[in-house]
Amino acid sequence: MFHQPTTFEQALELRRALGTDATVINGGTDVVVAMNHGAIHPQCFLDVSRIRSLRKVERQNGHVVMGAGVTFSELGKMHFRALREASLSVGGPAIRNMGTIGGNIATASPAGDGCVALLAMNAEVQLASKARGDRWMPLVDYFIDYRKTALADDELIHAVRVPHNPRSRWYKIGKRGAVNISLVCCAISQNENKKTELAFGCVGPIPKITPKASALLAGEELTPELINDAANLVTHEVSPIDDQRGTATYRRAMCGTLTKRLLTQLMKDDAKGDADA
Repeated sequence: MFHQPTTFEQALELRRALGTDATVINGGTDVVVAMNHGAIHPQCFLDVSRIRSLRKVERQNGHVVMGAGVTFSELGKMHFRALREASLSVGGPAIRNMGTIGGNIATASPAGDGCVALLAMNAEVQLASKARGDRWMPLVDYFIDYRKTALADDELIHAVRVPHNPRSRWYKIGKRGAVNISLVCCAISQNENKKTELAFGCVGPIPKITPKASALLAGEELTPELINDAANLVTHEVSPIDDQRGTATYRRAMCGTLTKRLLTQLMKDDAKGDADA
C-alpha cells in the first residue's frame, strides 16, 4: 500500500492509523538502499514528498526554520557555511536533489553529514503527533543509540531550526569528496558570545558532540595554545571503532586534526575581521 497525503495534517492522521506498519519516505535515498540490502521489509509506505509545507525555509524569532522536506540541494544554497558544505558533500547531484534533511535526521546514521552540522549549530528538531501536537527538542537529545531516536511511533519529523547566523566550519575526510560515507567529519560553530560547539560523525554510535571541549572554549578568544588543548581533549571524548573504512586510532587522531584546522580558520577570520557564517 502506498499512501501519498498532500497536507501534513493528513500525514499525521495516517501516521496515527498505520503506526509502525508504515515506512515514511520522502526522497527515499536511505529507505531504498536499506530495502536493497534486506535491512527493512516495509508493509506499506507513507510518502510525504507531496506536502509543500515541508519544503519551506523561513525565519522565526531569531531562528531559521527548515521543513523536513528541504533537500540537500536547497540546503547547499544556504548562508550557514557548515550546513551548506555538509549538504554539498552528500552523494551526487541526483541524490542531493532527492535526499532531505528530515530523512537524514530520521535515519540517525552516525555518518549523517547533515546531522553533524546541525548538532554543532545547536539545532532543535520539531516532532509532531496527531494526538499530542508538536514538540521541539534539542537535536542532541533526539539521538539515543545506534539508529535509535526519540521519535515516537505516531510521530513525524516536521522541521528543524537553528539560531540565525552562527559562524561555522565543516570538513569531511573520505575516500572521495562526495558520493561516499565519511570516514570522519567535523563541524564547528561559534556565536557572537564566543560560545563554541563541536560535533563529529563516524566516531561513535550516534553523531557526537564533545561537551568538555566546548566548555573549555566557551567565551574564550581563540589562541594556538587553547586550540591545541581543545584538540587534545576532543581525542578523549570521541569513541570510534575499527571498520572497513578506517581504524579507531586513525579516526581519533583525525578528530584532533580537524578540530585544530577548523578552530584555526575561525581564529584567522577573527584576525581579519571576517564574519562569514
